[in-house]
Amino acid sequence: MRQFVQLQENLESFNEAGIAVVGITYDSPELQQAFVDEQGISYPLLSDINAESVIALDILNQDYVPGDDNYGIPNPGVFIVNSDMEIVGKIFIEAYSTRVDATGVLSYAKQSLGIN
Repeated sequence: MRQFVQLQENLESFNEAGIAVVGITYDSPELQQAFVDEQGISYPLLSDINAESVIALDILNQDYVPGDDNYGIPNPGVFIVNSDMEIVGKIFIEAYSTRVDATGVLSYAKQSLGIN
């Protein structure tokens, strides 16, 4: 969840570049709301309780099976989506303990979207 906090800390830079930020987790809306309130997250955070989106996007962490407490966790990463709702870039890392920091995401997003 620290990546969500980093994105919030850098949200102004994303906004200045004209890039919207949206997050998604496998947590329930109630758990998400507690996190949003505690961390002051101001961008949309979506809940994918049944991992339907994670499965459809083929980013499901295969270390867990249905019934496990952690089932539904995606491999950590980001998609860059253009205004036509097409994925024009993605960064995903299998190691759950590794993340791309928000400034790296912003730089990659600008490059993928052709923003100077």
